[in-house]
Amino acid sequence: MATRIAELQPSEPPRWLRLLEALVITLALPGFGWLINPDDPLLLGSGLTWLLAIAPLLVGMRYGFAMGFSSALLGVTLIGIEGWWYHGDVLIDRAQRLPIAIALILVGMVAGEMADVWRRRLQQMAVIHHAQSTRLEEFVRHYQLLRVSHDQLAERLAANPFTLRDALKALEVKFQHLTHSQDSLTHFGSELLTFLAQHGRMQQGALIPLDRQQQLDFEHAIWFGGEAPIDSRDPMLLACLEQRRMICLKSAMEQGINVDNAPLIAVVPLIDVEAHIYAVVAVTAMPFIDFHRGHLHLLAVLGAQLGDMLHQGQRPLRGAIADQRACVAKWVRHARDHQLTSLLVLVDFSAQLSPAQVQPAIDKILNQQRGLDRGWATFDDDLHHRLYVLLPLTPPQAFDIYAQRLQEIFASQPGIGKNCWQISITHQVIDGRLSAKKLLARPTHHGVPHVHA
Repeated sequence: MATRIAELQPSEPPRWLRLLEALVITLALPGFGWLINPDDPLLLGSGLTWLLAIAPLLVGMRYGFAMGFSSALLGVTLIGIEGWWYHGDVLIDRAQRLPIAIALILVGMVAGEMADVWRRRLQQMAVIHHAQSTRLEEFVRHYQLLRVSHDQLAERLAANPFTLRDALKALEVKFQHLTHSQDSLTHFGSELLTFLAQHGRMQQGALIPLDRQQQLDFEHAIWFGGEAPIDSRDPMLLACLEQRRMICLKSAMEQGINVDNAPLIAVVPLIDVEAHIYAVVAVTAMPFIDFHRGHLHLLAVLGAQLGDMLHQGQRPLRGAIADQRACVAKWVRHARDHQLTSLLVLVDFSAQLSPAQVQPAIDKILNQQRGLDRGWATFDDDLHHRLYVLLPLTPPQAFDIYAQRLQEIFASQPGIGKNCWQISITHQVIDGRLSAKKLLARPTHHGVPHVHA
């Protein structure tokens, strides 16, 4: 998509390499001084004592406080060794050497601490950027789908009351009841391929799922319109997996990909907003009149929407306890490491409310979640229903606004109506102090009584 930004995420070298580099930098300048003046290798008597501060400054700026402080201590140790080796006393000439030693330690500490502060800020901004990019990606995809839907609506007859959005919404509602299997594509991939073929005007093609190693699994490929030979090493297939976007003949030729005698017209990935590809649709035949930019854009949008549908089916909305803890633990870690606050909202339904009254309200709340939000419902032996809603990157002040939204939803539910007083809304702030297990097991606080409006 257009909002995807190519990011470079540099990783720190291994610990042994950092230690080796810090040691080399710290000893390099004394070694250079020994080559220049063997009688005064640290250049303490030549007015160039500031050279000793270069090593802890560089190491601290590169690897942080611990390495910078260690480099400064090593420099102080070298001063003591030099005094003992040349003068027979470690503490000789304290008036000159003691201020230099203190200066070395201060330089290493200050440079390392500043580097750590900025590194933490960069990590915090990286987490916020990833979350906001995910939300923006979902918004752009819905906008593109709405635009394509309205373009098709203008082209069709006025007597046709159905749009592409309506058909996709019906498929999504149907698919929500079919994604309990571990391998949804194996059981329902044919239905997704048929939907894409009908609305994408595809005459022949194949849906090729990806295995856990993100490799094409041709053994479980699903065909539409008959089979055709496809090479597993086809350049267009490999380019689609590498670039994680749709590849057609025109874009392949612009990139210099060899498409001589290529059986494929386009390769459409079923990719979600987190850039995870579940399968690719290899188009081998379609009407020539439909092979234009607008229709290819429709195929890419539909592939992205189906990928989001598969992603939604794998969300831990009503998953196991381990999945719930994993979701909460992720944002607990972000709060602890990067000071990014989130909220865990708990909606308690009284046991006097029947499942027929509670379930529509829970479904409506879960369907109105944002892209990063997570929710799951539980109930005990006494039919006491609870709904957990995780709101990442949400300050505590936003709880009142969210609680008001929930109150409006409950008040508008026909099955609840005047029984709103039997529902309570509470929350906990995820600030990194409590683990995910304690947050889910601990009774929430700051209760908000649910008053009928």
